[in-house]
Amino acid sequence: MWRVLRSEAQTLMESAASAGAPLPRYVQDELHASLRCGVLACGFARARCPDCGRDKLVAFSCKKRGVCPSCGGRRMSETAAELVTRVVPEVPVRQWVLSLPWALRLPVARDSALLTKVARIFFEAIREHLRAKVGGHGPGERVEVGAVTFVQRFGGALNLNPHLHVLVADGAFVCPEDGRAPRFVSTVAPMRAEMVEVLRGVATRVARITTVRADDGLDALRAAAMARGTVARLPLGDDAGGEELRFEARQRGVEHAGFNLHAGVCVAADDRVALERLCRYVARPAVCGGRVEQLEDGRVAYRLKHPRQGGETHRVMTGQEFMARLVALIPPPRSPLVRYHGVFAPHSPWRAVVVPGPRRPHHRDDAQRVGCGHDGIVVADGDHVEGNLPVRPPSAGVAAVQQIALTTWDWATLLKRVWGFDALTCTGCGGRMRFIAVIKDRAVIERILKHLGEDAEEPKFARARDPCDLWA
Repeated sequence: MWRVLRSEAQTLMESAASAGAPLPRYVQDELHASLRCGVLACGFARARCPDCGRDKLVAFSCKKRGVCPSCGGRRMSETAAELVTRVVPEVPVRQWVLSLPWALRLPVARDSALLTKVARIFFEAIREHLRAKVGGHGPGERVEVGAVTFVQRFGGALNLNPHLHVLVADGAFVCPEDGRAPRFVSTVAPMRAEMVEVLRGVATRVARITTVRADDGLDALRAAAMARGTVARLPLGDDAGGEELRFEARQRGVEHAGFNLHAGVCVAADDRVALERLCRYVARPAVCGGRVEQLEDGRVAYRLKHPRQGGETHRVMTGQEFMARLVALIPPPRSPLVRYHGVFAPHSPWRAVVVPGPRRPHHRDDAQRVGCGHDGIVVADGDHVEGNLPVRPPSAGVAAVQQIALTTWDWATLLKRVWGFDALTCTGCGGRMRFIAVIKDRAVIERILKHLGEDAEEPKFARARDPCDLWA
């Protein structure tokens, strides 16, 4: 994938500029950052084992959201771990999936405000459905729900297909307004008629939206990413993982006015492993680097998630079509891909007593009387917290800790959580390595890498070739 990005990106940027529609700055920044991601020549952190003195160099990552599979995978793992350990309590969780009509996909991919409206409408329709199923409640009580919306801008074949995955607590929280702990009331799976009613409400409200953002210069690339393209049957390589060939099977769902709704996946309250697996699925990156292959004739093949009914296994395209599809999948700035609703929202008055655990401390909060347990759970004022907390008011110490800013999971912790591999364990003596320096100075980088026999040249895009006419 990096070879194709390096050889084709400059051609795409210059051809877009010559056509009078230059790529936005955030797209160009993402392409440049993705090329430099994980390259030691662009800077690194240095870790050392205090016992034997062995060193390890860890290259900087780009931390972008669209193109880089590595940083997308880290974001996926971090989001799933955060939801399971810090946000979603031990209640059953159902996945609701909303697919959009063909005519609405391009405007939603272009307009972040329109996407926000559609996501809000979908959540409110689910909330009304769950409130109606729970029924009445006592005086001084409110019925609230908890949900997390994931925005996926892609399909399984490197195509532009914005749609919504919403993980919803399968029931409702009855929240007393006098400050007492809420109680959770579970509901049964939605019937087909109920799903149709939800979908009709969504379609009716979305149809009332009249304000849509105009073309931002990327619609030609987005249209290319939505096109059917060419698919072919190719031999599966070693990176296919030995997975069994199987044809796509459509899940049972309902359709109305071009919208499609599925709600057939539900995770039990005590199955946290399945919940984290589901969270990783809905938070996965748009591109899988292991499925990209460059053919002998220079074209690019992207392995489909599942073979088509005709046996086709890959989407085959030119380098410029591949780049056009990548660019279309990059989310615009200030467009969150994860959104919290109801009692899971940051400003909900019931969030502190519903979420399963306290927040982790920020590295700048050393002055506060806060420590961390072996699993990263915050401990303060003599309280000892392990695992998931029940839906009850937190102790005074935990309540104080929950006001601390939330920091990100470090890469070594995520690697160990996902793969069971501790990247900071010294390969020489088995001790624990510690970071001792961050190397950014160009002269120092070159001196260290040349001493180790590593390539010290920063990667650059190849010169532009004669562009493909994508805007004809």
